[in-house]
Amino acid sequence: MTVRICDMTFSDWVSLPFQSGWSDTFIFRIDAQACIPPFEFGPLLKRMAAHTRSKRSSASIWVQVDAPGEWYAAEVRQSLKGSALPFVVTRVGITPNFLDFSFRPPLLYSQSQPPPVVDDKPQSVSREELRCLQALSRMVKGSEQEVASLAGLPVDITVDLLESLKAKKLAVYKISPKIKRDKSKPEQMDIFPLWHPESRGLSIALRSWGVPIGLDFKNRTEENLQQIGTLHRYISRNWSEWLKSAWPHAEIWTGWSEVRIPGIFVIPDALAWGKIQGYETLFWLEVGDEHKRRDKITEITTRRLDQAWKLYERTGVRLVYTQISTNWVHEAAKWACVNLPKDVAVVMGNQRRFGKLPIVEWGETSKC
Repeated sequence: MTVRICDMTFSDWVSLPFQSGWSDTFIFRIDAQACIPPFEFGPLLKRMAAHTRSKRSSASIWVQVDAPGEWYAAEVRQSLKGSALPFVVTRVGITPNFLDFSFRPPLLYSQSQPPPVVDDKPQSVSREELRCLQALSRMVKGSEQEVASLAGLPVDITVDLLESLKAKKLAVYKISPKIKRDKSKPEQMDIFPLWHPESRGLSIALRSWGVPIGLDFKNRTEENLQQIGTLHRYISRNWSEWLKSAWPHAEIWTGWSEVRIPGIFVIPDALAWGKIQGYETLFWLEVGDEHKRRDKITEITTRRLDQAWKLYERTGVRLVYTQISTNWVHEAAKWACVNLPKDVAVVMGNQRRFGKLPIVEWGETSKC
């Protein structure tokens, strides 16, 4: 049940019994497959914590992550460092103990009165429709195939779901102005219609992510939105589907296009998360580069791969770094892919052969 403390709302509240007293703990639930990367919850939760602390000094926060692996919850925990309130992050079904909190939570002599409960209105959408709204609300706009891949749904079902959302006035299929990096240039229109969330559809998505009314969540959106409608963005948004087609025995849990990773100064074209050959793995995608010189491609690949390694070293999760481009780009890029750690693999695929990738060989580079 949703509870309220002034303008902040949380998924639930609990008073946890510890040896010397009772906690005053607000619960925030995260679904790892709800189309939002783990890094993007940190700024939101820190703002919520600051507001809550000013009204309830005894409060602490328990973030419950529903996830199939360990990495997502670990990244949420990392992003929350420096929070104004003591916090703990667990996967769903695990109850924390006192020492699991980031720092000592204030304890009360007895259980406090629960905060006011907010009347949750019945959702007007199905779970699958909500997933489409969540994908669209991060994408801003996109095609049926892109929504399907990012929502983790079959394309034919996604088409029906989007039509249902359109009938409910939660999404719209239209031609709109292109998103511009330089606002001084003349306005141009997209060349074909795309799906957009309507304001009420966006509101449903925001509430499903736990965002209180009146608090912005602008960092939820993809980077480089001006690329929407290009082949480059189409490939990056279909990264999860490409992986599922290439490696049907792998588990691809979810993925995101154009995601900014804290501490990493390059932005992968897409990042997916799952399991391959029995190992929890991150799948980093880079697309294109055919418009650059060979020496520049080698230099850029060296820099990107170095940053991808930093993510692997920080998390300890295996990494598959993938270059999707033309064969001559692969030849230039391979000179950067040397001395790979034993838990990192580089694979190279052709952008004209959707769903085709070579076998992963840890510590090696493989090519179609």
